[in-house]
Amino acid sequence: MRRQAGDSVVRVYVVADFEPLRVGLANAIASAPDLEIIGWAPSLGEMVRDGSYRESDVIVVDVQTVNQANMPEVYRSVAEWFPALRVLFLGGPEDGRAIAPEDIPTYMGLSSTGFLYKHGDAERFLEAVRIIATDGFVCEADVIKRILTRLSQWANYSGDGRAENLSERQSEVLVMVASGRSNKEIAQELFVSEGTVKVHISHIMTKLALDRRTELVRYALSKGLVQMTDES
Repeated sequence: MRRQAGDSVVRVYVVADFEPLRVGLANAIASAPDLEIIGWAPSLGEMVRDGSYRESDVIVVDVQTVNQANMPEVYRSVAEWFPALRVLFLGGPEDGRAIAPEDIPTYMGLSSTGFLYKHGDAERFLEAVRIIATDGFVCEADVIKRILTRLSQWANYSGDGRAENLSERQSEVLVMVASGRSNKEIAQELFVSEGTVKVHISHIMTKLALDRRTELVRYALSKGLVQMTDES
């Protein structure tokens, strides 16, 4: 039941395609005296067609509903469509690992945003909703730690010292990766197995303090090891 105007209540809209999750979140919200569930939908498209989300103070979104755990794209889309909204995203550890420091400016496009693991207890979830409603920020500790560690690595980096730690073969593999070659193509060109290529890439990532293939490409481009081509 909708509470009367004037009550100090946080109005919440839920977006989740998995019905048991959607119903569970709605019931948890309805059980709190200072929260009100004003609607729910299985997708952002349905939410927009419903229209009642405009009356909400916070929108709770299951990441899997939106874009199959592609967190940067999820945040980018929602920030573009609804920049004034306060959004609490729910996901798993794999979604948290997809959040990279370079994506933070995109996340900040929203009025207030947060990321919470959905395997936590109900009270923790409800408290996160309250924090987001007051323009606060909520994020899992291990996600914050990973981002801060990466930012610290970047801040402490100077010169090309890390690249100098690479062997001649590792430097060769790095250039091939940055040039867009697959592991299979690199293996064929170097006359080694794909397993050996994977080992080289793992060692390169460790020495350069990187953990994703896209970061290797960005690193190589920034150091002039390869040139960006324009095929348009």
